[in-house]
Order: sequence, then structure tokens, then C-alpha cells
Amino acid sequence: MTALLAATPAAALDADTLIAKLARPAPASIAFTEVRVSPLLREPLVISGELEFSGPGSLDRHVRKPYHEDTSIRGESVRVEREGEQSRSFALKRAPELRGLLAGFSSLLSGDVAGLKRSFEVQTQGTEQAWTLQLVPLDARARKRLQKLEIVGHDAIPRCFSLLTGDGGASVMVLGEAAATVPPEVTLESLKKLCQEDSLAKTAKAPRRARASMSGVSAAQSSQIDFSPLAILAPWRESSGRSS
Repeated sequence: MTALLAATPAAALDADTLIAKLARPAPASIAFTEVRVSPLLREPLVISGELEFSGPGSLDRHVRKPYHEDTSIRGESVRVEREGEQSRSFALKRAPELRGLLAGFSSLLSGDVAGLKRSFEVQTQGTEQAWTLQLVPLDARARKRLQKLEIVGHDAIPRCFSLLTGDGGASVMVLGEAAATVPPEVTLESLKKLCQEDSLAKTAKAPRRARASMSGVSAAQSSQIDFSPLAILAPWRESSGRSS
């Protein structure tokens, strides 16, 4: 009887199952606020707008603050139109961050597990209620331009999408309703709180034994798991928010 009543440890989070849950029928759109940091920037750059996914290989990014800019990705071609400037077109391979954005969003929203694994090493942490999905390019040359992507979320809802480029730049894109809550004077801590908020709440509500098992790791190891992609911004400290 005791054995029957004992709590069963949570099973390891399965990447294939998680990716399948994230699939959305095209066309799909979502609001975003993106925070970029770079060795070339004196302070974080914050932009916001909407992403539109029309199907595999097709993604549009409409920036509406602090300027108007429309970026259209179709296959291997990119077209950028910014208000007051002449439009320009270039090959997707010249923009590793856009290639990563397209590959990640396209495969995730299509539920294309096989396609994602052809391009990335896929790792997961957490539970189905609060998870982190990490994507590392398999191609060594690609990793020189784009080191990794991370998506953090809860249930079937992605909360933050982040990437780290080979030149030391990084960005975190807050998605959905949370995008409107990014403060104008963003700090590392405020961004981290936004990305972790729902995941931490879900984890706190999970049964104690399930929290301890955390994808098959020990209780001691589970306390080390960072559900936020903000580890990707390790070079950024609070002082980066000031002009220098």
C-alpha cells in the first residue's frame, strides 16, 4: 500500500514532445520586445513590434518602436525597409542572428523536430510546466557566427527567445503579453524576472518530488538549473545600462 501511495518522480522532459506542443498553424503572429547588447553598443538597445510567421522559411519582423522597420525573410533572402531610408536586400547568410531567428521560429512553430535536429543540437531542462530549450548549431562554421539559441517558457507558451552571436553580441526577445511589460530603462535583473516569472510560478506549484527530479537530475543539481536564458548575457552587468 505504501508503494502504491508513494509519489512517482517526474519523467525527464522529452524534447520531441515539447517541440510538438509548441507548433502553431500558419499564419501566426506574436508581439515582441527585444533587448540587444553588443560590444559596439554603449547601452542596451530596446525595440518592440510584432513577428509574423507565414510558414517554413518565411518570417516577418515589424519594428514599431523606437523606429519603424520591416524585415522580410523569404528562404535565403532578406529585405529590410526602414522609414525614411532606401530599402535594401541581402543574403540571409550575412545575418546569423536572423538565420537563427528564422530557423528557431520556423522549426518550432511548424513542429518540425527532424528539421530542428538537422541544424541544432537540442537540449532541454525543467519540466513540461516550466522549461528551457537550448539549440546549439551543429555546423562548426555556423557556431562562429551564432553560438546558441535558448527558449524559455511554461506549458506550451514560449516566454523568452534569446541568442548569442560569435562577436559577443546577444539579445533576449520577450514574447506575447509580457512584451508590453518590459520597462524602458531595462536592467539585467528586470529582464531576468520577466523571463522567469511564469516558469518560477509553475515550478513553485509543482509537487515537491517532481521539482526535485527536474528532468532526471538530483535535488542538488536541480537547484543549479537556470530557467532563464539570461545566462546568455553574462558579459552584461547593470553598469551596461549607463552611457559611457
